[in-house]
Amino acid sequence: MITIFTPSYNRAGELKKLYKSLLEQDYDDFEWLIVDDGSKDNTKEFVDKIKKDKKIIINYVYKKNGGKSSAYNVGLDNAKGEIFLCIDSDDILRKNVLKIISKDFENIKNDAKIGGVMYVQSYIKEKDKIIGTEFCNDYLIDNYYNIYNKYKVRGDKLIILKTEVAKKYYFPIIEGEKFVPEALIFNRISLKYNFMCRNYIAAHKEYLEGGYSNNYFSLVKKNPLGNALYFKELYDLNSSLYNIYGYVLFSIYGRKKFRDIIKEHKSKILVILIYLPVLLISKFR
Repeated sequence: MITIFTPSYNRAGELKKLYKSLLEQDYDDFEWLIVDDGSKDNTKEFVDKIKKDKKIIINYVYKKNGGKSSAYNVGLDNAKGEIFLCIDSDDILRKNVLKIISKDFENIKNDAKIGGVMYVQSYIKEKDKIIGTEFCNDYLIDNYYNIYNKYKVRGDKLIILKTEVAKKYYFPIIEGEKFVPEALIFNRISLKYNFMCRNYIAAHKEYLEGGYSNNYFSLVKKNPLGNALYFKELYDLNSSLYNIYGYVLFSIYGRKKFRDIIKEHKSKILVILIYLPVLLISKFR
């Protein structure tokens, strides 16, 4: 079974389009798991209505608003399928794509080193236009970090995981914050698992006003400690000065004490050397 997980906050209107794309599948061994992150619109009423149609299996979970990261964790707790597909409420799946996904996962099922499959995506309004770049070749196998850094792949991809792998990597929950970069989780996965990459358009995205993608810097500045953790761990994969800069900058935004900023990073001398220049930069960003 495939668990199609959708975190949603005040997106009842967008869920209608995603629901329609699920009805267009020629594969029915899936559940649609909607985690409602404290919506104040008519999301619940919409879900109750379509559940009565009994056209697909729908599992609806309501939680207090806590951001996408906490919704993702709730999704993992409630996933019943062997395949975990996370798709945002403002995106849609390609027609009849689930059968292809199922076959691809059948091919990697017994390979313990492969944690999932990555697919290219396109825009809802331009379904043939790939977001970012293709992979250097179809069926490329490597880890998430190398895919974006060694092969210089760009753009949002649909990343689907074996559920048993996904459940090893919950998002850290940081008090007072509601967002942690998804790349932090995929970088952690990189340390142990590869992905099989497909140059097949599996989903279509829409970048809505108010969404994560269109407001990224503002979002991470409001949730700085999650981003500081991301840069701290990224340094283990790429020991560049830029990653120390990111760690220090967002630690400052998060009002972390100077001694803790030094204590928590492995490269203490470099952190000390760039702290004051970064502190000055932080006043103007």
